[in-house]
Amino acid sequence: MSRLIYHLDRMMLAGAPIVRWIDGLILVVGALGAIGLIPGRFITAGLCLALLTAFIWLRRHWHSRDYVQFLEAPTPAVTPQPMEPSDSVPIHASGYFTVEEKSERFTWLQGYFRTFATREHAVICLVQPKRFLMAEWPEKDVGMWYVFFFPKAVRNIRYGTVRFGPTTQTCLAVEHEIHIPKRGRFSRERTIQETVILASPTEEDTHRILADLLHDRQAKKEEPPRNQQPQPAQPLQSPPSPAPNGHVNIPMGTTRRLD
Repeated sequence: MSRLIYHLDRMMLAGAPIVRWIDGLILVVGALGAIGLIPGRFITAGLCLALLTAFIWLRRHWHSRDYVQFLEAPTPAVTPQPMEPSDSVPIHASGYFTVEEKSERFTWLQGYFRTFATREHAVICLVQPKRFLMAEWPEKDVGMWYVFFFPKAVRNIRYGTVRFGPTTQTCLAVEHEIHIPKRGRFSRERTIQETVILASPTEEDTHRILADLLHDRQAKKEEPPRNQQPQPAQPLQSPPSPAPNGHVNIPMGTTRRLD
């Protein structure tokens, strides 16, 4: 159901999403029933109203979840291991994508995950043209779309499975912050938190991405605190010289209080 609703919401027919045409059709049938032009009268109108309400609720329900069903599971024990900048992992990604000054939500885009030498993570996906009868994917959405985030922007990583229509795969739900610069006169600079779901065809691929992300956490734990100042090197002290009475001369600079 979620996959069907997603495509009905994305595909355009005569400049409007197919779901809008379905809404209009239900309203017309209900109105014709209410005025008695088709059998059932108020029963038909009531059924159409209930159907329209349920259809709108289903769309909002799945839209708020990017049309996928995520089921969290215990995170497996994976040794942190950074990916090479030349490596990439095939994925299906769902979430908030950007390109240049455009942004859009997409579901189950095919692409790959990689990490650059700067440790910036990238989700690179392609929206391909789609057509069904007279309906087609919006031309403005066709092309490459991206999700970029640095380790410091990651707030949480959850492991589990994700279902989109009949397909179920292991995945990671990566919660990260996105900085949106000021665009236009009435907009303002802001930071939002989004979740990108990275589904892989095999558990091995999911574990590779998880190991790469965990490497950032491990490296962050090993970093010294920012407010900790480096300690100056202590000058080498010459060993104490023997005194004539058999005692030693102890330099006062090396003594410390015991209380």
